[in-house]
Amino acid sequence: MSEAVQDLYNSLIDIGFTQNQIDEMDIVYHLQLLARRKQEKQKEDVVYIDQILG
Repeated sequence: MSEAVQDLYNSLIDIGFTQNQIDEMDIVYHLQLLARRKQEKQKEDVVYIDQILG
């Protein structure tokens, strides 16, 4: 098993998923949800011009 998959399993176990739940879930869909959540969070971050120009 690759390191990335092991890291994914460990992070899911850390938030309360069981091994059986992880094995039964649609991992690709889970990753799509995480990507969408990250995009939405980045939209919320407001950057002002004086922050860019320093």
